[in-house]
Amino acid sequence: MLKQKPALLLVAALAILICISNLEFSEQIEKESLIRIHVLANSDSQADQQLKLQVKDAVVRYLQPQLEQSQSIEESRQIIQDQLPQIAQTATNTLRQAGSSYDVTLQYGHFDFPVKYYGSFSLPAGNYEALRILIGQGKGQNWWCVLFPPMCFTDSNVSTSGKYTDQTPERKVVIKWKSAELLQQWMGAEETQPASDAV
Repeated sequence: MLKQKPALLLVAALAILICISNLEFSEQIEKESLIRIHVLANSDSQADQQLKLQVKDAVVRYLQPQLEQSQSIEESRQIIQDQLPQIAQTATNTLRQAGSSYDVTLQYGHFDFPVKYYGSFSLPAGNYEALRILIGQGKGQNWWCVLFPPMCFTDSNVSTSGKYTDQTPERKVVIKWKSAELLQQWMGAEETQPASDAV
């Protein structure tokens, strides 16, 4: 009986260690507190991707002074919607100066986005309020950031447009089980696999 105690303690310690290593803490931003901007390139060609970056720089530069005094999502929403003709003109002028004849299509509404991670922060997948700028066919890789609160993020770090107010979105800490997530993904993959023909 005494010999079994160390073994039981070891098993219990291992179980606790596995549970702790399975826990994943992330700070998740509430999607209802955000307005995103989404710029879609005409295609994935190098030239079209460069045009996308030029358009996003020009539009963010134009919107920055418009939004920096905004104190609420409602106020930012109104500013963006009021500025839609000027935003379209800014994007079009940028393309023309670059020698491009692509059309620009603006959309304001709610759109589906995949999950996005930034260190300890994550934007969950879901339907977000956003300004979308489609260049030409709008079928290329996209760029996005957050217009409200005005904290433009990129894939690496805070962009050159930067964080130009002290406002921060609503956040919540999310605790997830890694093993449960992996199992769910595996089960989903199993369900979507086509059934093999009987021999």
